[in-house]
Amino acid sequence: MWGEGTVVRKLLLFWLLLPIPCWGGAVRVTPQPLDQGGVGWVEVRTEREVRGEFLKRPLPFFRTAEETWRALIGVDLALPPGSYPLKVETEGKRVTLFVRVKKTPFGLQKVTLPRHMVELRGEALERVRREKRMLREIFSRIRSEPLWRGSFLLPLKGTVTTPFGVRRIINGRYRSFHSGVDIAAREGSPILATNDGMVILAQKLYLEGNTVIIDHGLGLYSIYLHLAKAFVRKGDKVKRGERIGLVGATGRVTGPHLHWGIKLLGQRVDPMALIELSKGLGR
Repeated sequence: MWGEGTVVRKLLLFWLLLPIPCWGGAVRVTPQPLDQGGVGWVEVRTEREVRGEFLKRPLPFFRTAEETWRALIGVDLALPPGSYPLKVETEGKRVTLFVRVKKTPFGLQKVTLPRHMVELRGEALERVRREKRMLREIFSRIRSEPLWRGSFLLPLKGTVTTPFGVRRIINGRYRSFHSGVDIAAREGSPILATNDGMVILAQKLYLEGNTVIIDHGLGLYSIYLHLAKAFVRKGDKVKRGERIGLVGATGRVTGPHLHWGIKLLGQRVDPMALIELSKGLGR
C-alpha cells in the first residue's frame, strides 16, 4: 500500500517525464530528477513567446524551431534536495511544474596551502571582497539570446584532479564545495573556449589568478582560472575551440592546472553535466 508521500513523489515524477498539455502545446523537463549541481532542458511546444521563472529568478527561453522554445535550467551544488516550482507562461496562461533535485554524493579533499593565501587580512581581504562583488554583478546579467552553437567541449586535455562538488578541507578546516573541475596539464598547454561567446572578463584576480570569463548568453557563463597567459580581452568574440589562454599556476594553487567552472543563472553547476546534456546539439 502506498503512503501519501510515495503517491506524491510518483505523481511528480509522472508529470515531469511526460508532456504536460497546455495552451494547445506541451511542457517537458529533462532529465529528471536533477543532481545537485545538475543542468537540464525545459521545452515548450507553442508558437507564442514563452516566459518562465525558476528558483525565484527569470528563466529566459529561446526559439529552437517554429513551434518549440527551450530554456536551460541549473540547480546549485548546495541546493538542498527537494521539489522546486518551475513557472512557465505563454498566451496569458501559466502552468507550474515541480523540478525534483536529488541528494548527490560528493567526495572530500584535503589541501594544504600557504597560510597567507587562506587567512586573508587587510588589503588582501578587501581586494578579495571587491572582486567577489564584481563577479556577482557579472553573473547577474542575462543576455536575452544564446551566443553558443551546438555542443560544449572540454577546454583542456589533461587529468581531472579535483571533480565538481568535492568538499574541501584546507589546512585542516572545512572551507567550501569545489565549484568547478580542476584539470591538470603541463604549464603552457593550450586552453580552448568551450563554445561561442563573448569575453566578459580577462584580468588577474587575487585568489583565481589570471581569469577569463565567457558569456554564452541566457545567463550561461564559462570560467577559466589560474592561466599563465590569456590571449583574449574583454569584449572579444570567441568561437568554440578557439585558444583563449595557456595553463598556469597563478592565484591560490598548488601546481599548474585549469579550474573550469560554469555559472547558469547564478547557480554553480557541473561543467561535465553541461557537456553531457549538449551532446545531441551537434557542432
